[in-house]
Amino acid sequence: MQISTIKFKIIALFKQGLSAKEVAQSILVAAIISIIPILGVSTFLITMLSIKWKLNLPIMIALSYVMWPVQIVLIIPFISIGATVFGVAQSEHSIDEIVLSFQNSFFKTLSNLSFELLCGFGGWLLTVVPVAIFINVVMVFLFRMVAKKSEII
Repeated sequence: MQISTIKFKIIALFKQGLSAKEVAQSILVAAIISIIPILGVSTFLITMLSIKWKLNLPIMIALSYVMWPVQIVLIIPFISIGATVFGVAQSEHSIDEIVLSFQNSFFKTLSNLSFELLCGFGGWLLTVVPVAIFINVVMVFLFRMVAKKSEII
């Protein structure tokens, strides 16, 4: 098989007949869900959303794995944002403690750190909505420009 044939098969897998707007939405939804500050739920949520909204699951899953380090780095800032907005004391947990706790027992962590995770989820929601709107506009514009020039997407 030639390199160009492999390239077009890979592009076809990721494109799956979607328009530039649908590819951009797949990437945006995956990026947003991938950084949710609760470890272990993003793959499930991405799969459900891709089925419901007919988005590109291969792109979304691949991006969720790439975004895992970003998710880890953003847990504490999201918790801090949520704690500040809700007017509660800042959490004293480190990122290492939270990750280790999730690795040992997902449900026990949800129970023990439920308030911190709720603050993190609130911080994630407050941050992600305005950023997502801006990124969506930019991505749709860029994908349309690329599509017109290359006829790939």
